[in-house]
Amino acid sequence: MDGSISIITGGSMGESSTSGSEPTVSTDDRHRYVRRLALESLERRGVRVRPAPQDALGDDCFMDQTGNHYRLYNLQLQCAQRPPVEWASAVEFHFDQQFASRSDPGPAELTEGEFLAQVRTRLQTPDTSGMTSMRYARPAFDGLVAELSRDLPTVVKTVGDDDVAGRDLNFLYEVGQRNTDAEPVTVQALDRNVFALTGDSFFIASKALNMPRLIETVLGGVAPLGVVFSVPHRSLLFLHGVGESTADAVGWLASVTVGQTENPPGGAVSRDTYFWHGGAVQRITEIDTRVRSISLLRDGAFAEAMGQL
Repeated sequence: MDGSISIITGGSMGESSTSGSEPTVSTDDRHRYVRRLALESLERRGVRVRPAPQDALGDDCFMDQTGNHYRLYNLQLQCAQRPPVEWASAVEFHFDQQFASRSDPGPAELTEGEFLAQVRTRLQTPDTSGMTSMRYARPAFDGLVAELSRDLPTVVKTVGDDDVAGRDLNFLYEVGQRNTDAEPVTVQALDRNVFALTGDSFFIASKALNMPRLIETVLGGVAPLGVVFSVPHRSLLFLHGVGESTADAVGWLASVTVGQTENPPGGAVSRDTYFWHGGAVQRITEIDTRVRSISLLRDGAFAEAMGQL
């Protein structure tokens, strides 16, 4: 991302839209077409696959004869943001990257220093695909978890239970968060004293796992009443220090956050908006996706903070 934010508050769920004169393609039609392109690409590469047990249209997953999995979830999301004429090239690039990454050494082949340099903390929804066991993953807030990933030159790889076996997990999380904190980020001041943190990194949203550092680096260390924040997708984080503009900012931020979760790269992290104070996180939105409504939850610690304004 280039640091500018395209605010999306509308759009219909379940439809694919592209800019320009490209025809509108239904979500199911796009899913089927990208799936076919993927199967054709794998066949050209000499890879014979069959549907994996968890395979589903839109969250397609194939497996080859040696047990390698090919999940298309992120690819489908990427194609949702592109015109149909670019889908074939997106599929080819996706598999070029995937096959190139297989030559990367695994954690067991790395020195301790090499592995620690690659490790990152990652905030996301729990992985239910069953492709990689991550029983070590730690609860973060509101059902989200903090996992570990390896940041490689061309891909990001999930760290599994086997990769952390015999290692000091607390130390891995400490180093991983330090590396995530250091990921390059662009900070953009928006209206209502809201800041948008963006970047090409997969770990921008994961910076929320160390909120004191964000408060120090973005808000100058000043947030006595806490902060309101959201993590729509992996490369975007919104941050607002609670103050006189909060009553106006929170509704606006909640709406913008929902808009930014529609078909983002890598999938949404969370549609909700949160309040942080003293290490505790409180969800302050209730979202009904059926009627596209957002309710603000002004209770608990958030209500107490607002009452001090």
